[in-house]
Amino acid sequence: MDEPNALRILVVNGKGGCGKTTIATNLAAAYARLGYCVALTDHDAQASSTQWLEQRAAPLPSIYLVQAHQRPSMYQTRAFQQRLPHDVDRVIIDTPSAVDDRNLDPLLRGVDTILVPLLPSSIDIRAGARFINQLHAHRSYRLNPVPVGVIANRVRQNTTTHAKLLQFLEGLDVPTVATFRDSALYTRMAEEGTGIFDDVATESAEREALEWCKLMRWIDEVTSQQDGVRQLPPLAVPPHYRNAESLEA
Repeated sequence: MDEPNALRILVVNGKGGCGKTTIATNLAAAYARLGYCVALTDHDAQASSTQWLEQRAAPLPSIYLVQAHQRPSMYQTRAFQQRLPHDVDRVIIDTPSAVDDRNLDPLLRGVDTILVPLLPSSIDIRAGARFINQLHAHRSYRLNPVPVGVIANRVRQNTTTHAKLLQFLEGLDVPTVATFRDSALYTRMAEEGTGIFDDVATESAEREALEWCKLMRWIDEVTSQQDGVRQLPPLAVPPHYRNAESLEA
């Protein structure tokens, strides 16, 4: 059963390898660090989000796991298997590596906003364009259109591929809501079960955190009219990031 006050955020793309799990797990960790009750729903048979959460140390803010990729047992219904805590605020939905029209239908039900990670390569740009068109044409989306934002992921700035990505994004009707760098930080955090907001050891991490703040503010803004949804505080930054905005310049 969907919790009426929970904000449901779908991270999806029709192509694998674009960093959906990185986005989903870091977003879940960020919301948990801000004090929200967070559920992470893992629809991917590779169970990457599940494995990330299994590595998460006990002192870190807890995140509730829904292993939606598993088949229910003989004595369970799927609804029971995917039940959520009664006080959940944010549900982050990680999706399979490849998603087609048939897979999209159940994923789109009840979501409040959609994030589409996109890599800066010609193959990924073309695949991303096809998927966004497919998403907008899907019957479930047309029945319940919600805000869609593109995330430029694993970007190496001032490169040819970055320039091509920027050119493509400028021509989209969908906003680009964040740009995340191709950083070894994310590889380490994937192995540790942590997110950007869990550790601020370097200036590089602080700079990256600014983009996560930008992403969460966009989510907050486009969903702010929804009744009953608990919103972010005015400044979506944990205390140890309070000086991070000075790095933006």
